Amino acid sequence: MLNHQYDLLDFGRNEKLECIGGVVVRRETPSAPGGKASSVDWGQARLRGKVAGDKYSWDGIAPADWRFDAGDFQLQLKPTPSGQVGVFPEQSVNWEWIKRCPADLAGLKAINLFGYTGATTLSLANRGAQVVHVDAAKSVVSWARANAQTSGLADSPIRWMVEDALTFVRRELKRGNKYDIIVADPPSFGRGPKGERWKLQRDLFHLIESLSELSRGRCKMVLLSCHTPGVDHRQLKSEVESQFHFEAGTGESFALELRTKENKSLPSGNCFRWVAD
Repeated sequence: MLNHQYDLLDFGRNEKLECIGGVVVRRETPSAPGGKASSVDWGQARLRGKVAGDKYSWDGIAPADWRFDAGDFQLQLKPTPSGQVGVFPEQSVNWEWIKRCPADLAGLKAINLFGYTGATTLSLANRGAQVVHVDAAKSVVSWARANAQTSGLADSPIRWMVEDALTFVRRELKRGNKYDIIVADPPSFGRGPKGERWKLQRDLFHLIESLSELSRGRCKMVLLSCHTPGVDHRQLKSEVESQFHFEAGTGESFALELRTKENKSLPSGNCFRWVAD
């Protein structure tokens, strides 16, 4: 993992034990099957997250200046009622992909939907892209802006939008705006700032269709990931390629995962990405 900022220490029985930015975190997660390793001390966790109704409760106190250093940018971390801490470490393979991409991204227009705390937005900004960062939660967009400030990217050409993703895309289509780079990491379920309801199983196809129109004639890069059971990377690839009609370029689909030092694999979503030659 980037700069040794993340280690999956163990998982099992619907929990995972991680070292994130130097802090050991134990939290419940339904995607952590199997048993736990007898050699791992689960009592070493500084923070413990437990499901309480539809939210998390946390035991322990996080450091005042808890950060994830990805090298080219930094993310401020904190425990949240959703059970997250401000970083999805399985996405580090995509941050590295953007960093190593041989294409010149400088000046290209990018849209990042469901942008969360901004890691992919900052990866693109580091390559010189002009990014529109969209998330429905005002607090999360503020968090992403703070991460840009912390990372020395406050003056980068990033527009921070508190919007429902589909609503924003449809508005951009009506305005005639186009984008070169398409990024989205939609959740299984969500709500927009005006009560709009997002359900991936229902809305994913419409989102992909609209995004293909948004980049028609100028698409240079696509990065789509999701974490919904029942939607695998082959399905993502099929649906994206059926709408975007890619020409010269390189595309791939794969399962996102996290691995322990003992090589135990924890499934962590699915991904499709493509870049023009």
